[in-house]
Amino acid sequence: MHQTMDRAKRRDVTDPAPEVAVHSEYLVKKLANAQRNLYGTVKFDVVSREIRKWSGGLDRKPRILDIGCSTSISKEYLADTGLEFDYCGADYEAAFEPDIVLDATRLTEHRDELPWRPDVITLLDVLEHLPGKGPAIESVMRQCGEVVAPGGLVLAVVPQLYRLDRLKLKHLHYPEHQVRMTLREWSDIIEQAVTIEAVIGIGYLSILPYLPMLSPWYEETNRHGKLFHHLRGKTFEWGPLKPVETTLTRGLGRLPGFRGWCNSSLLVCRAKG
Repeated sequence: MHQTMDRAKRRDVTDPAPEVAVHSEYLVKKLANAQRNLYGTVKFDVVSREIRKWSGGLDRKPRILDIGCSTSISKEYLADTGLEFDYCGADYEAAFEPDIVLDATRLTEHRDELPWRPDVITLLDVLEHLPGKGPAIESVMRQCGEVVAPGGLVLAVVPQLYRLDRLKLKHLHYPEHQVRMTLREWSDIIEQAVTIEAVIGIGYLSILPYLPMLSPWYEETNRHGKLFHHLRGKTFEWGPLKPVETTLTRGLGRLPGFRGWCNSSLLVCRAKG
């Protein structure tokens, strides 16, 4: 993709494979073989539409820095929407083989490693994983505002009814989520660092598989957990549901009463100015 990156990744075939440190075994195991799904389809429809709307006046393709890219599946999803763009995937897990191994909490220190100054920085289901909670979230968003090109976008997707996060039920615990917050709590932290221009709800059918988690007896391995996995992995991956979910999100996602009562919410942000 970028010659400098290709050279950096290239090594002699006779060299032994380097040992890769894994910071989060849970996430690497979960995301290494991640497949496209109902939620991903509607999420990237929303993200693509926002990028397309913003980049309409550019005389070149928008440059996207995808922080927390994992396996860079975002690149495939966005390309499938018909969006043309330049892409750089960044993640602190070298096991994912991102374009740049980068610690988001020290983003400004990595500026010289970027192939260009990004027009759009995406943090798609990333901020909830940051250790340090509120201060770390604010710091990362502030650094994104410093790194993004003037007038550019910072797009952050945060969980809401994903695993019923915003309800903060005591019997539920998702090991990699450092925080569980309502949309208002997310916004209060993020707007300390950047300007939030819009909030869009994402996913209204894809929250239904999480309903078994309302039971105080829910466990991943009991009948409640098995029902959840069946609903999410099979029932709600039926192909015709994807256009329905997209239509629902386009219709409900910007309505005040629905922007936080959904799978996740997109915060469309710009650097303070």
